Amino acid sequence: MTTIELNTEIYRLIGCLSDDRSYLEKAVEMLRGLTLVKATAQGRSRDYTQLLESLSDFQDYEKGWDGEDAQPIDKAVIRHFKDVLKKSDDRYLRGWQLFPERNGTLFLQNDLFDAGINIGVRDFSYYINHDGKVVGENAKKFTPKAVVDTIKKIFHRLLPLPASEILQTCYSSFQAT
Repeated sequence: MTTIELNTEIYRLIGCLSDDRSYLEKAVEMLRGLTLVKATAQGRSRDYTQLLESLSDFQDYEKGWDGEDAQPIDKAVIRHFKDVLKKSDDRYLRGWQLFPERNGTLFLQNDLFDAGINIGVRDFSYYINHDGKVVGENAKKFTPKAVVDTIKKIFHRLLPLPASEILQTCYSSFQAT
């Protein structure tokens, strides 16, 4: 959520304030969230801040947020993603977008639409389309370091390739010389 959108939402909520405490509680909760986002994001890149703002939007999703039967984003998944952001070097966060998934997980997709990481409660998975071949892993044990390392590998295109492709690449390079 951008600052302008947040300010608009705050003014909307303030306009609805009455003796009903739920509006006041929601406004206070939103202001606390904004304060946390701003304090956490100081000194970090715009990419970091945008991912944190997206996360802030998704963490309040309730069951059925998609108009159907989507699950709320699991609180453990929210914590996991915050841990990943804290441990990430900002240069590796460039070009990623965060999306909620209907099953309560978060999906991080790069701007090239050729790589993605799904973060769940206990594990994560990733894929990358490398020269027309999709490579990835499912159900990897979640640790912030494992996800950060995967982001770095995607950034540098260093993910493991099938052995036949590695041999073909080496053979092609050798023939070219």
